[in-house]
Amino acid sequence: MSTPPPPTNRTAPRFDIEARITVESETNFYTGFTQNISGGGVFVAMADPPAVGQIVRLQVQLDEGRAVKATGEVRWHRLNEFDEVVGAGIQFVALDEESTVALQTMLENTGQDPLLME
Repeated sequence: MSTPPPPTNRTAPRFDIEARITVESETNFYTGFTQNISGGGVFVAMADPPAVGQIVRLQVQLDEGRAVKATGEVRWHRLNEFDEVVGAGIQFVALDEESTVALQTMLENTGQDPLLME
């Protein structure tokens, strides 16, 4: 399976946040957990994620019943040591204003330093 590597030229700081997430494509429904998130996208740990390049709808469950709803594009897959796909990096391509504010507020209030990505 050929998949591009995770990007090294990130434009937004990423934070180590675990939250429940649902991902919907035109034909499938997936559930998983975020491992890290930024204002530009999210890594989702899930079995058998959508194909690279596929446009999906996301809903990230935040604290206090808030959710971030977005449209995203699957940009890459993460493989484990057995070359099995164990998750996907999804870039946000559209967020409504309410979701943008909720995401930025959550990221600003994490109390943690951004992750250092190689």
